[in-house]
Amino acid sequence: MNVMNPLRGRVSDEQDKTRRHARFNLEVDVTVRSPTLGLIPGMSIEMSESGMSATLPVEVPVGETVDLRINLPLGPADQRAIVRNRDAFRHGFEFDGRKNEDAVAVRPNVNET
Repeated sequence: MNVMNPLRGRVSDEQDKTRRHARFNLEVDVTVRSPTLGLIPGMSIEMSESGMSATLPVEVPVGETVDLRINLPLGPADQRAIVRNRDAFRHGFEFDGRKNEDAVAVRPNVNET
């Protein structure tokens, strides 16, 4: 059962206790650059410091490394990620561990939601 805190947009569920970072609802445009499928427009669903989920109109292979362009409220951020799971058109992405300017930009947007 998912429960959203309306004041913070935070999603909490049974799995939340085992996650490294809290998830937050965030619906923004996302563009995925896939080496096998090219540019794919999508919409984010949730985001945390370590990853995000998004719906895409095509199925991107699990395990593929992609580049994400996330249109955050404070401006676009580019982030490399790995497709960790897929359920039809909902994809789970884990952000690449490397630090870059845009990765730092994701953190304030997630924490201020």
